[in-house]
Amino acid sequence: MIWGEVGDNIYITLINIGMKELPDFMDLHTVHMHGAHVATQLDGFPESSFGVPMWENTAEAPPNATYYFHPEDPGTLMYHCHLEASEHVQMGMYGALVVYPSMGSLAKNGITKCGKCGCWKLYGDELYHIPKTATNRNFAYNNIHSYFDKEYVMLLSDIDSRWHQNVYDQGQLNPPVPFNPVDFKPDFWLVNGRAFPDTLTQHPLTYDTSINSNLTQVNYESYVHVKTNEKFLLRMINMGYQVVPWHIHGWHFMVVGKDSHLSPFLAFAEANKHINHQLTEMGFTNTIGSGETYDLIISAEDKRKLYRNYIVNGKDNFPSLCEQLNEIYDIDNNAIFDIPEEPINCKYPNLIRLTNYIEICAQSPNNSNDKFFPQFYPMHNHDDYKVTNNGKYPDGQLTMIQVDRPDNKMQKEL
Repeated sequence: MIWGEVGDNIYITLINIGMKELPDFMDLHTVHMHGAHVATQLDGFPESSFGVPMWENTAEAPPNATYYFHPEDPGTLMYHCHLEASEHVQMGMYGALVVYPSMGSLAKNGITKCGKCGCWKLYGDELYHIPKTATNRNFAYNNIHSYFDKEYVMLLSDIDSRWHQNVYDQGQLNPPVPFNPVDFKPDFWLVNGRAFPDTLTQHPLTYDTSINSNLTQVNYESYVHVKTNEKFLLRMINMGYQVVPWHIHGWHFMVVGKDSHLSPFLAFAEANKHINHQLTEMGFTNTIGSGETYDLIISAEDKRKLYRNYIVNGKDNFPSLCEQLNEIYDIDNNAIFDIPEEPINCKYPNLIRLTNYIEICAQSPNNSNDKFFPQFYPMHNHDDYKVTNNGKYPDGQLTMIQVDRPDNKMQKEL
């Protein structure tokens, strides 16, 4: 992942080491910063600039080129190789590019942090809902309504395994028989390079928290883990070749930006110092075309007051959900699931152990220390056949949101 702040000088040096399995493939490569406004010579489109040749003579320094990007605006972008882009992107040459507001760009939009008290202000008025521990990297844009507590990148892609096999076979066939891209028909769908249930395990590229905090700000973890009442940002990126209708259970999101541009609704809301659902773009399914990005903010609202009483005690002459589940369990105990089942068996270190939410039914109805939390909500590609890999379900573009109980202060208030 590549990231920086508004006003930074970002330099990306590309060295083309070739492919271990196909050492005789002499492909050039480039870096295209998708959505970045850069000069033609730095755009990474080889037909109007250049490519970097493969490093053949390892006894000498490798040929390389350094790209330069000076971000003027915050938002979510991406990068990818643009040499034979139809093939190289399909082969996985892409990643997320994130630009945060700087303290300076926030200040130009009236958002400042007091040096003495640490509080945040908007045009001099204190903002009590933003904690003093927040930094400029807790904002998606130069807008007060883009504040978030945690963020997650959802980099979506798809794979046609026949095409991948064909690329490998080119090194074995004489003459080669190239794959025709018009025959593209994916059979694998990924989130951050992995499919469910691996989307629930720790990502191998995530730095340990003991590392420099600058490296742990954002990563490719696709398992969303937040507390009740926190706001979390989903940076949606579609690097696949198909449109993705990304559906989120349990919550309605607020669109704060698209293609690194602030939502005009939020700009209007801030100009009028007012925001509500009628003045914002909301939704529960985000349709993302290839090459598009969306920034979505979700408030993890507490659902206990609405639902716990019915689950435990029943309501409006309906028996409690617990009673209903007990009857179902007596008929077929396989009908009561752990959530989720399969990832528990994955052989990965630091696997997040998930809790069976039905345990709420084992508690006393008057037990304030209930088992309502954690709550689990899936989010997935709603072309549901893409929640498979090579026909296996559930798999593919699917992951989960875990919402824990509020912190102690919030818990006491409730």
